[in-house]
Amino acid sequence: MDLVEHYRRLLSVAQWLDMGLNWTVVQRPDRPVGPEDVAEVVGWSGWEIREREVEDGLLFDDSGPSTMLLDTDGGVFSAHEHAPLERLSAGGRVWHVEWDVNGRAWMLYAADGHIRLWMHNLDPREVHGPDPHALDHLVHLLPDPFTIASRASALALVTMDSGAHLDPEWFELPQREIHPLV
Repeated sequence: MDLVEHYRRLLSVAQWLDMGLNWTVVQRPDRPVGPEDVAEVVGWSGWEIREREVEDGLLFDDSGPSTMLLDTDGGVFSAHEHAPLERLSAGGRVWHVEWDVNGRAWMLYAADGHIRLWMHNLDPREVHGPDPHALDHLVHLLPDPFTIASRASALALVTMDSGAHLDPEWFELPQREIHPLV
């Protein structure tokens, strides 16, 4: 099954993802990203790992050669706040795909501590940033924006470039959450 079809299936099975998704993938060649790295980037002085069902929270998992963060609340990493994503990309690369209930969608790519490009509405004609051609080898695969195909294609693009992979089965199993201590 090709990747776009895989993610179309995921989005049809996990229909609650239509309400919003915030998926960040980090890849560092020297070492995996740990929960302590994430906590430091977002400024949490205290945190713990909890195993829980996929619900609200910042879920953390290794996926292929990458580490993925699924923020079901959508407040930790954002397409509108570049600094945390830039810090997370120091010494590596970060892909961030996000959409919300209002139909707005974004994709960002950062490498070596700097945002390289961002794409509004997952529209390949709306790629901006200091290196807008950084993902040209993949961006041309995206279909027209504002469709479920564009969302599935954006997820597939991240998988093709990072090796990270979301599966419907992943959502059915308990996952690790990075939980801030108040």
